[in-house]
Amino acid sequence: MSDTTVSAKNLFGGVSTASPRHRRALFFSLWDGIFANAMLALVETFGIAAAVYLDAPAIAIALLGSLPLLLSSFGQLLIPMFVNPASGRKKFVLRGTTMQSVFIMLVACSGYLPEGLRVWTYVLLFALYGFSGNVIAGFWIAWMGDLVPYTVRGRHFAWRNRIFSVTQLLCALIAGLISRRYSTATAHWLLFAIVFFSAGFFRLLSTVMLQKQYEPPIAASPIGRSFKLLFRQSRPFLFYCLAAALVQGSTSIAGPFFNVWYIRDLNFNYFTLSAAAAATILGTIVALPFWGRIADSFGNRTVIIITVFLIATVPLPYIASSRPWQIWLLNFYAGCCWSGYNLSNLNYLMLAAGKEKPEQNISFAVAVTGICNFLFSIIGGYLATRLPHLFHYRLHSLFLLSSIMRFVIFGLLIVRYPRYETPKRRALDLFFQLPGYRAVGLLRNSFRAFRSK
Repeated sequence: MSDTTVSAKNLFGGVSTASPRHRRALFFSLWDGIFANAMLALVETFGIAAAVYLDAPAIAIALLGSLPLLLSSFGQLLIPMFVNPASGRKKFVLRGTTMQSVFIMLVACSGYLPEGLRVWTYVLLFALYGFSGNVIAGFWIAWMGDLVPYTVRGRHFAWRNRIFSVTQLLCALIAGLISRRYSTATAHWLLFAIVFFSAGFFRLLSTVMLQKQYEPPIAASPIGRSFKLLFRQSRPFLFYCLAAALVQGSTSIAGPFFNVWYIRDLNFNYFTLSAAAAATILGTIVALPFWGRIADSFGNRTVIIITVFLIATVPLPYIASSRPWQIWLLNFYAGCCWSGYNLSNLNYLMLAAGKEKPEQNISFAVAVTGICNFLFSIIGGYLATRLPHLFHYRLHSLFLLSSIMRFVIFGLLIVRYPRYETPKRRALDLFFQLPGYRAVGLLRNSFRAFRSK
C-alpha cells in the first residue's frame, strides 16, 4: 500500500487524523452538525411564518431574531467571569443544546394559548430557544478550533458546510412539499407544532452526537475575570469586533422582513416560501468550494472583503422583483455571497481570538454582535411601518436603507480589516480562481506571464 493511500485514509474532510480518537471526534461533530442544521432548516423556514400566522406586530417579528442574540450577549459577557473552560467545554455545550431542544418544543405549544398571550409567549420562548444555542457558541468554536488545524480550516469547514447545506436543502424542500397546500390564510397551528417538535427532536439527536465527541484537554486557567479585564482587548481585535457586528446589524435591520414580505405582501404559500429558502441554501452549496479554496490560498480577510461588498448589493434587486422565480434566483445569489462571508468570518474569528483564553475573546466578539443586532433590529421594526412606500411596498424602503448601510460599512471599515494572516498567493492569482474562468484556456494562457510561480 502506498504512502499516498495511507495518507488519504487518515484524512477526514481534509484534516489529518492519525489518532482514531481524533477521527471519531470529527465524525461525531459532523453528525452533530447534520442534525443541528436539520433543526435550523425547519425553524428558519417557518419561524417568521408562524409569527405572521399569529398576527404578530412588526416589533415582535424584529425581536424574534434580535432578542436571542441580546440575551446571549449578556450571557457571553458573564460566562467568562464564572466558568473555567479547563473543567470541560463539553458539559456546557451539552447543557445549552439540551435546553434548546426543550424550548423549541415549548414553542410548538405556544400557539394553543389564549389569543392575548400567544404572540408574546411565542416571542419569549423563541428567544430562550435562540439564547440556549448562542450562549455556548464560544465554547463550541474554541472546541472546534482545537480539533481542526488552522492551515486546513477553510477547506474543512467548506466541506462540512456543503454537507450541512445539503441537509438544510432537503429538510426545507421536504417540509415545503408536505405543507404545499397551505398558506397563512389556510394553515392550522398543528402544522407549525409538528415542525417545531421535529426541530426539537433533531436537536436532541445532535446532543447525543456531541456527547460522543472527544474533547481535547485544556490548560487550567483561573475564573472570575473582571469586567475591566474582559474589555481590555487589543485595538485590532476591537476594530474587527465592531466591523463584524455592524455588518450583521445592517443586515438585521431588514433581514426578518424579507419573509414577511414573501408571505404577507406577495402571498407566497408555504411551498413557495420553502423553495425560496432552498434557493438560498443551494447557492451556499454551489459557492462554498470556491470560497474555501480562496480562503486557504489568499486568506480569510480577502474573502471577507469581497463578500461584504457583494452582500451590500443583495437587497437592491428585490426592490424591482416580485415573481417567485425571480425571488428564487435572488436568494440563490444571496446564498452564494453569505456562504463565503460566514465561512471566512468564523475562521477569521478563531484566528483573531488567539491562543490565550480564546473562549473569552470569542464570547466578547459574539456579545458585541448580539448587542448590535438587537439595536438595529429594533430600529428596523420601528421603521417597517413608518417608511414611505417604494415601488408599491413600504418594506422596499427598508431593503434600500439596509443596502446603503452595508456599502457605508464596507467603505469605512471592512477594507481596513486588520491582518491576522499572510496570504499564500498573490492577489492577481485570485482572478484565475474565478468560476468559469478556468474553462477559457486561451485567456488563461494569454495571462500566464503575470502569474506567480
